[in-house]
Amino acid sequence: MTGFQKKVAREVKRIPRGTTRSYGEIAIRAGRPGAPRAVVAVLRVIDVPWWRVARKGGTFAPQVAREQEQMLRQEGWRPPRKSAARKKAPLEKKRRVD
Repeated sequence: MTGFQKKVAREVKRIPRGTTRSYGEIAIRAGRPGAPRAVVAVLRVIDVPWWRVARKGGTFAPQVAREQEQMLRQEGWRPPRKSAARKKAPLEKKRRVD
């Protein structure tokens, strides 16, 4: 195992049950800022709780989303609440003043 892989493993193991961190955050903490794809590559080959690492916005990669959500829910994770979208008032037509 390389030094970077060991650092990624250590950081992922530190993530509390039922919570997530982003790939980018793990990359920064492992000493390679700007290398979130390298973190993805490491997670594919080491045995750590990979499901605790998500995308920047807290979303999951489509290839593993269902499995990842199930694993997190077993740990007590709850998906973030979506804010209600504001309804915009319909645009009023401007009246011509003659």
